[in-house]
Amino acid sequence: MKKLITVLIVLIFGFTAAELKAQKIECFILKAPEKPFYHIKKIGVLRFDCTNNRRKSEVVTNTVIADLLDRQRGIYNKTQLFGLGKVKEGRTYLKGVQTDFYDVVEREQLDKILREHRLSLSGAIDESSAAEVGKILGLDAIIMGNVHYIAKDERTTIMKNPCLQRKVIASGSMKIISVQTAKIEGSKNFTVEYKKSACGSSTSGLPSREEMADVALKGLAHRFVNYFTPGYQHTEFDLEKIKLKAYREKSKEMVDFLESGDIQRAFPIAYAVFEADSYNPKAAYNLGVIYEMVGDYEEASHYYDIAYELDYNNEKFQKAAERAKKGIALMAFLKDVGRPVQPYNFSGKAISTALADKVTIKGSSADRTPVFELPDKASNIIARIPGGLEFKVVQKQSDFYKIQLRGNKTGFVHQSDVK
Repeated sequence: MKKLITVLIVLIFGFTAAELKAQKIECFILKAPEKPFYHIKKIGVLRFDCTNNRRKSEVVTNTVIADLLDRQRGIYNKTQLFGLGKVKEGRTYLKGVQTDFYDVVEREQLDKILREHRLSLSGAIDESSAAEVGKILGLDAIIMGNVHYIAKDERTTIMKNPCLQRKVIASGSMKIISVQTAKIEGSKNFTVEYKKSACGSSTSGLPSREEMADVALKGLAHRFVNYFTPGYQHTEFDLEKIKLKAYREKSKEMVDFLESGDIQRAFPIAYAVFEADSYNPKAAYNLGVIYEMVGDYEEASHYYDIAYELDYNNEKFQKAAERAKKGIALMAFLKDVGRPVQPYNFSGKAISTALADKVTIKGSSADRTPVFELPDKASNIIARIPGGLEFKVVQKQSDFYKIQLRGNKTGFVHQSDVK
């Protein structure tokens, strides 16, 4: 059946099912926030006011503080994407960056000052009072806000089976108050919807409204922190297919390396393809992606800009270029706080040989194929190599391949001994 489908696709559209496979690479990158506040170093978090259930105030407040103190915020999504989906565990290629960027004052200190000044803990405190408290504690900014939620059940019948959908909608706003000016430096509103459905006897297994409210409110808290704080984000890069015949196979090899997490072997191919075809926007974009994956936004920006200049109607290239510009500012912030991304040391030698032809020796690892000193079977045998190994081709001479051996040595194998 699969073969039939493949044949039909080829007949109708002219390409194979393998070519339909999306060239998508997933990893965690450090993402710049929507509104960066890179000048802020020390902050306090006032208790968020939950207007319809004061007991839920601590859920939001404690989650915001926990997120700000999390050293790998976003990489493993321990909260199952805030309870809204599947856990996404994966790899990151960034080195040396932890996400607890701010010095967060302890809640006990903040509450003590509030009590001493007889200020409200309900969240109704105004900007001026918040700034006053911040000055006493030597803060740069105060985080404050309010939230509320609505929980409701909707009952239906499906094929005579009673069903229940339980839904919680949580909304809220957050403000960032400058301690120096007592003015709002940033504010953001978010809404999170969380719902669960079940039918028949399974309805008894649905989480309670209170449990679902906690999940939705934690989702709000995560979004508040993401608004102004850099953090890791699961990202899916859609690589461009290189259609030029001379580089098509090498580009597919690059994607295979990236899918297996071998970025050291993928990079030289991407770089060499671009150098060989430097007016190809797709080659420039793919190289920019690899630089972004390792946190080198300066280089990523350079190649994304080239891609966009060569194809200025491509919205994906435009967004990548804009994203890289934000990344440059983020890298400057990381350097300022003493947490620069450790640079990747890509091998120049690997780049120079990335597009070289290769051959694979026939046979198994138990076999030994002779390597000759000259392109002649009557010449001296300088090595015997196992089957199944791949070698770089230095030159093709008549019926022989001159291959690169270990230790910078070269030798000749007959074409009948290679695949």
